[in-house]
Amino acid sequence: MNLIELHILQSFPVSCLNRDDLGSPKSAIFGGVERARVSSQCWKRAIRSLAHEKQPQLFAGIRSKLVGPQIQEAANRLGCSEERGNAYATIIVNALGKDTDAGEVKTLLYFSPQTMEKIVQNLNEDNKITDEMIKAISSDDIETAAKGLEKASAAAENILNGLGSEVSDAADIALFGRMVANPPDLTIEGATMFSHALSTHAVRSDLDFFSAIDDVIQTSAHIDTAEFNSACYYRYIGINLDLLKQSNMFDQTQYREVLKTFIEATVMANPVARKNSMFAHSLPAFILGIRRQGQPLSLANAFEEPVRQSKNGYVAQSIDKLIAEWNHLKNTFALTSEAEIMVGKERSTLPELIDKMTAEGNEP
Repeated sequence: MNLIELHILQSFPVSCLNRDDLGSPKSAIFGGVERARVSSQCWKRAIRSLAHEKQPQLFAGIRSKLVGPQIQEAANRLGCSEERGNAYATIIVNALGKDTDAGEVKTLLYFSPQTMEKIVQNLNEDNKITDEMIKAISSDDIETAAKGLEKASAAAENILNGLGSEVSDAADIALFGRMVANPPDLTIEGATMFSHALSTHAVRSDLDFFSAIDDVIQTSAHIDTAEFNSACYYRYIGINLDLLKQSNMFDQTQYREVLKTFIEATVMANPVARKNSMFAHSLPAFILGIRRQGQPLSLANAFEEPVRQSKNGYVAQSIDKLIAEWNHLKNTFALTSEAEIMVGKERSTLPELIDKMTAEGNEP
C-alpha cells in the first residue's frame, strides 16, 4: 500500500469538541486511565466542510436523505421538463429504498451533483421509460401512479449500476467512501483512514455552572451546567494513494490538487461544537508526516503510558514520546519511508509538508 500518514498532536483549552448523548465530552479508557476523545466522524465532518470551502468544484459531495430534490435539480439543469424531473426523482427514491412516512430514502446517501446528472442522463437515454410511464407516475390517481412507478422501476432496474466513479466533483466521496446496501455498485471504499483522537494524558471533565439573566427583571431566568475539558490530542490520518488513484475520478492535475486540499483541510479543520461559547479553535502543535509503502500504522501506543502532568504542560512531552515511538518502531521492525517531515515550532511549515507529501514522482 502506498501511503501518506499524518500523526498530529493538537492541544485545546476549555472545550467540548464532541458530545455524547448526555452532552458530556466523549471519553475512552486507554492505558488504564480515562482520556478525552473526539470521534473520527466528528473530525471528518469538519474536514469535509473545509475542503468544500477551499475547492468546491472537486469536493462537491452532498450527504442527505433528500435525494429526490437533488434529482429534480439535476434534471432541471439538463433541461428536462418539470413533470419528467419529478418522475425521475420518484423512480430513483423508490429504487434506493423509500421511507414511506418521510417520502424520501431511508438512510443518508452521499452523492455529488455530477453523479445526479449522470443518473438523469441514464434515465433520459433509457428508451424503456416511456412518456406513458412518466404521465402515469405524475397522475393524481394513486393506483395509476403506483402502476406507472412499478413499470418504470422495472425498466430502470440497472440505471444505478456503474455510478461508482467517472465524475470529477466527488473527491470527498473518493476519500471518505460511500456505503450503499442496494444497489451495491454505488459503494465506494474510502481512501482515507482516521483514528478517534485520544488525549495523550489522563483527563477529567469539569462542570461550568452558569446562569442567564433576564434583561427586563434583572435576575437569573435560567440556571444550568455544561461539561467541558481540555486536552492534548493525538490524531492519525492515513491516505491510501493506490485506492485514491483507482477511483478514476481525476486527471493528474486534479489528483494532486485533491491531495493538497485534503492535507491542508485535515490540518486546519476543527470540530465546531460550542464554537461560540467555548471558542477553542487551535492549530496542531506538531505534525509528523510520512510517505511510505506498507500497512497503515498508528503511533497511539506512544501514549499507552499517559504523559504525566508537569510545569511544562503536555505538548512538549507528547512530541518527544511520539518521535521516540516512531524511531523505536522503525528500528525494531525495519520500517522504511520515502519521505518524512516534522512540522511545528522551529521545524518545517505546512506548505513544506504539503509539497513533500505530494511531490512529483511519488504517485502510485
